Amino acid sequence: MRKQTWTTADVSAGGRFDAWSDALSATHLDWELVGRERDFNAEIVARDVDDLRLVGCRCDPCEGFRSSRHINRTNGDYIGILFELSGSEVVRQGDQEAILRPGDFVIWDSRKAMEFRVLEPLHKMTILVPKKSMRRFLPEIDELGGMRVEGTEKLGPLVGAHLGQLASGLDHFEDEHLRLVADTTLELVSAGIRAKRGPQSGSGKDHYDRICRFIIERLADPDLNPAEIAEANSISLRYLHKLFSTRGQSVSRWILTKRLQRCRQAIEMESQPLSITEIALAWGFNDGSHFSRSFRNEFGIAPRSMRKLKNQPGEY
Repeated sequence: MRKQTWTTADVSAGGRFDAWSDALSATHLDWELVGRERDFNAEIVARDVDDLRLVGCRCDPCEGFRSSRHINRTNGDYIGILFELSGSEVVRQGDQEAILRPGDFVIWDSRKAMEFRVLEPLHKMTILVPKKSMRRFLPEIDELGGMRVEGTEKLGPLVGAHLGQLASGLDHFEDEHLRLVADTTLELVSAGIRAKRGPQSGSGKDHYDRICRFIIERLADPDLNPAEIAEANSISLRYLHKLFSTRGQSVSRWILTKRLQRCRQAIEMESQPLSITEIALAWGFNDGSHFSRSFRNEFGIAPRSMRKLKNQPGEY
């Protein structure tokens, strides 16, 4: 179990705020705190699971910021999901300012300047996700820095309840269980964000068109599959299926239809040197019986019969 714990109780009173500044940057990327509070209290529990970091934090009022200097010192691009369990704070990124209260969460981008101000003793959890990984759940993640989802709106109560349970188990979950729960968390957070944003038809259409182009370019690859398509396009498998299901089709069916269309075009070509089997193999089929059956279901005629009719005068 990879776990870090830290508390100001282990530090002399005069050095607690400086120690807190170091602990914050060690667990939440690089930050700079403002002021030098006395009698400051804070504690941290941090867990690293694969490429994710989950950090539970309690602290007294304080404020800090990330500027270009801190951003340039950070290795990698991350998305932070900050969930408020108790207390309140103000978070500002870009032109968005969010006042967070218990049950709310905000998305922040490690590549953008940011400020925070804790208003009262606070308990929160932060999930740090590599942006590339988060893009699999939210392809539009670059647009969302500073966005808040209130714990009382749309899917907010459901997401908040789940985040609260995750925070309460942060100290004792086994790594394998924590990773499973974390993946579910990212899905739920993404759902909460989409529910707040509402329909984003333009963005979805752009993703759909890009993925269709990707598939067409690789249509001849017999190993092409939804998981590979999602991975190559940095989106989740669930989101890939959603893009196609909202258009009344499945990914696999769309691929099959396009392959059959290419095979029909090849079969109908005059002076086509390839056999029916060779055409099928050239467009990603690896089973002759499956190809013939699928072709007949799609066009109402067997591929060999289509070729014979094409080579005869008249229409079919």
